[in-house]
Amino acid sequence: MVLAKLPCGVIYTDAFSHFIQGVHEIEAPARRGFVLTLDYVRCATGPKRGSAWFQLRWIPERAAPSYRCFHLGGVLVHFPKATQLGLRERCLDLDAGRVVVRP
Repeated sequence: MVLAKLPCGVIYTDAFSHFIQGVHEIEAPARRGFVLTLDYVRCATGPKRGSAWFQLRWIPERAAPSYRCFHLGGVLVHFPKATQLGLRERCLDLDAGRVVVRP
């Protein structure tokens, strides 16, 4: 497993990078002018404490500030501020085709 770290502190594996590249190859032709956005939410309190949600979506390029966009492999991915904070010093990986966040 090869690890890489983005300037915002998010760590990712080569398997996750390949996953992102695959999603991009399939969906990007129909999404001209949009950038892939990675959303991650983890509940810190309440009845769902410890639960986490991961989502990939497309947003207009003009809505994605360049200082929040990073290349994973050859794919430009937008990481919103809350996602950057939630994933700082955590590792994005793929396990049996499922995205997992490792401490």
